[in-house]
Amino acid sequence: MLEILFSSPKEARTIYAIFRSIRKEFLSELQLINDELIKISPKSWDVSLEQIVIPGFIQFILEYKEHQFMLSILKEEYYFVEEIEQQQILQIANSIIDGERTDIPRIQGLCPRDEVLKETLGMFLKPELNFSFASFQKFRLHQYIARLREYVEVAIEEYKLEQEYQSFIQSLRDYQCEQKSKLERISIVHKEGYVVYDDNKQHLSDDQLTAYVDQGFIYQHPMYIDSNLLAPLVSIAPKEIFVYTNDSIDGMIQTIQNIFQEKVRIHSLAEFT
Repeated sequence: MLEILFSSPKEARTIYAIFRSIRKEFLSELQLINDELIKISPKSWDVSLEQIVIPGFIQFILEYKEHQFMLSILKEEYYFVEEIEQQQILQIANSIIDGERTDIPRIQGLCPRDEVLKETLGMFLKPELNFSFASFQKFRLHQYIARLREYVEVAIEEYKLEQEYQSFIQSLRDYQCEQKSKLERISIVHKEGYVVYDDNKQHLSDDQLTAYVDQGFIYQHPMYIDSNLLAPLVSIAPKEIFVYTNDSIDGMIQTIQNIFQEKVRIHSLAEFT
């Protein structure tokens, strides 16, 4: 018999419901006693461990405890106390965990956290074991918590980069809004690169674009600004920008949209005449 003691009735009821939802009647008997003690009497230990106990624990930890763990890491180890910051960083961490940010080198090749938990539980759980979940959490989850810490650290780095990017965008937005427009309209044709045209659809060469750049502003700017396209656009401060592209999610195009906002019109390449 496996006995697990919980200090929180809510946690005990939650994991008991999980065990029941995945239980095979002929494999295990389950009991919840006084909303604090779960007893599992497996008819086949190996099968019950593989099909009920370990999957149930993993589901409980990932769905009900992981957010709490990461929040504790943020507050106690990295001293993020503002709720808005916490939410934004944890949102980034969750997107990393869910595989939405695969381009971050540091997280590539990391063993999935459910596999970490599976290995930990497999080494710990034994027949006729009595333990408290609080002790298990404190003494046995070091490897899993270390994995979460890696995700949190990467999320903090990404959060800071995004904050810097937003500050960068806002400074360019403010600057171009203060400038007198040197050209009413700019057209940008995006294929393999970016080709710029003036009000009359006349091609603007690199030298012509460079001539518009306010070198003083670019020099003083704390972040790198693309000197071939973005710097001339901000210095020209056009009232309208027509972008012709078949890839509207291109990074540079999105940056132009973020800076110039309602001044930007996106069209397909086929519409450029």
